[in-house]
Amino acid sequence: MRCGIDEAGLGPRVGSLFVVGVAVEGDISGVKESKEVFRRSVRTYGRAESLVLSALRDLGLYSPSVPDLWKRVFGRSHHMYDGMRLPMFGGGLLNLPFRVRYLVAFEIPAHALRSHRFLKDAHALVMAAERLPCGRVVSGLAGGVRHYERFLRGWRREERDGEIRYIRDGKEIRFVRGADRRFREVALASLFAKYFREVH
Repeated sequence: MRCGIDEAGLGPRVGSLFVVGVAVEGDISGVKESKEVFRRSVRTYGRAESLVLSALRDLGLYSPSVPDLWKRVFGRSHHMYDGMRLPMFGGGLLNLPFRVRYLVAFEIPAHALRSHRFLKDAHALVMAAERLPCGRVVSGLAGGVRHYERFLRGWRREERDGEIRYIRDGKEIRFVRGADRRFREVALASLFAKYFREVH
């Protein structure tokens, strides 16, 4: 099983930040990162939507009702989603060559990002990493954050090959620049995060 984490929405000043971690088994060699898939056309959005909704179905989380899906994934919904239905971009349900075994997702609302946005991103990445059931978790970096010790007390820190690693009790969390291009599990997490952000 491979575990990856990524986020979407940190740069814009409007809307929520979404941080998603996945644990996946199977062939993910064909998964592309969100920047390659979401090309500002309905067709490319539909492909990404098909992948995400199919994985959510396999997890037992899929619902065509956006408010219901948000409650299942994030534990709460917003009134602005009332009446919204999926698919939104023409996606359909597929048989995937992989299976997402575990999903952890956080939505951090825009008003909570007005201060310390990068630290809030880093904290969510760490929370996702701690919850994922893998011995090794790969995550993208939180912008401008090079030290995660405030959230990983008691973990041993190592830097090598341009990565920041934290190790404790047989578990390793790797924070990697450009992780969504280098690791397919992070690319998959990026697709989920970007899809949730686009629906939002």
